[in-house]
Amino acid sequence: MMPSACSIMVVDDEGELATLFKTFLDQEGHIAFSFTDPTLALEYFKQTPDKHSLIITDLRMPSLSGLQLARKIRELNTNVKIFLMTAFETKDLENQPEYKDARIDRSDSKTYSVFRS
Repeated sequence: MMPSACSIMVVDDEGELATLFKTFLDQEGHIAFSFTDPTLALEYFKQTPDKHSLIITDLRMPSLSGLQLARKIRELNTNVKIFLMTAFETKDLENQPEYKDARIDRSDSKTYSVFRS
């Protein structure tokens, strides 16, 4: 018996990366939704707060940062896992109050996560 597919939301303002993550997740048997606009992603999540098992979001995006998005998502669902992806170093980020308020489950470098063997 196959395990049930996870519903995953990907939010990255770089369209190519959002598409890449969605395609990979779909091929792995998950149900993936991708957004390049974090505000639209939040509006969608408000309509489906219990639908997704995982949110993968970029850190730096226009209109709403990944941390701001995560904090707003946490107000709607405290159980969903949130992974923060960034092209930048995350060590100092994890000590910032905004990061702790957003209750990020994991953060990683995009290039490290995508290309590690």
